[in-house]
Amino acid sequence: QNMVCGTIATLSPASDLPHVWPTTGLIGFEMNSWQSCLVVGISKLVAISFTVAGGYRGGYIFPFFSAGAAFGRALCFAFPDLSPVLATLCFAAGINVAITRTALATSLILCFLAGEQFAAPAVLAASIVSLFATSYVPFIKSQLARSDIDFSLYYYKNREPKVQDSTRELLA
Repeated sequence: QNMVCGTIATLSPASDLPHVWPTTGLIGFEMNSWQSCLVVGISKLVAISFTVAGGYRGGYIFPFFSAGAAFGRALCFAFPDLSPVLATLCFAAGINVAITRTALATSLILCFLAGEQFAAPAVLAASIVSLFATSYVPFIKSQLARSDIDFSLYYYKNREPKVQDSTRELLA
């Protein structure tokens, strides 16, 4: 994964990856333009949605890293002065944190896997922005709001929780 993100970030050809053979693929596709980067990112998101919704094995954390890296690289074509390493890492962190809600762990994993520990503050900032921007949008079932813990999360000025509130919801 480390070498794949580095190859995406620097727009190196696939022949630089020692574990990829044949290096040209079936159609000779390379990520050398913003359009091809967007195609890779969108295709990866579609593939993730099919595999996760279909109940197949595997996760979505590292595929989100790859999709985010592709989107970050596409952003570098629009803003050429933007650092490709920071753009790919921040985009990868932003997409992953939007889904998993793990801002600190995502930032540390991405920065240390990529060997860019000094990028941690920027990646953490992107993660926190993503966390706040998507905090009320549940993407996976485990993030759905639970009515039994509403009173521990939010303070209602004129209403104190009662035992009947939680038992009424359990019986309903």
